[in-house]
Amino acid sequence: MPDHEFIMSEVDLGEIGDVEDQKVTPEKVREFEASNQAQGNFAWTIVAREAATGHMVGFTEIFGNPARPTILHQGATAVRPEFRGHRMGRWMKAAMLEKVLAEKPEARFVRTGNASSNAPMLAINIDLGFKPYLLVTIWQVETEKALGYAGEGQGG
Repeated sequence: MPDHEFIMSEVDLGEIGDVEDQKVTPEKVREFEASNQAQGNFAWTIVAREAATGHMVGFTEIFGNPARPTILHQGATAVRPEFRGHRMGRWMKAAMLEKVLAEKPEARFVRTGNASSNAPMLAINIDLGFKPYLLVTIWQVETEKALGYAGEGQGG
């Protein structure tokens, strides 16, 4: 894996089964921000880089829609496994919240989410004052199995 790539499947997503790799690169970050801007939204990303190499070792993102300026959405926050344990995720999320306070004074709420099994990120969210707002369960089935179940329901 190139050092400038960040693989999101390295993040604890709980017991949701197989998840395809989502590669995060500086180019993908710029595409995400440009796509949001093209839709009239905004997106900001804070990236942590290793001082010695300049390689991306973590990031956090936030985005919002001007039609709902009081609600912002904290997207992914992730740190490469070999750089965890130094509170980098907390630092990046806190820095992003400071940016929000300074540049989006109309914002009243920042919403985020994460797997209930991801204790380190839950601790960061609690530490930064996030409280449960909405609980969601996402279900997943392999398409081949779903087709089999659908056939059974039709007498097949």
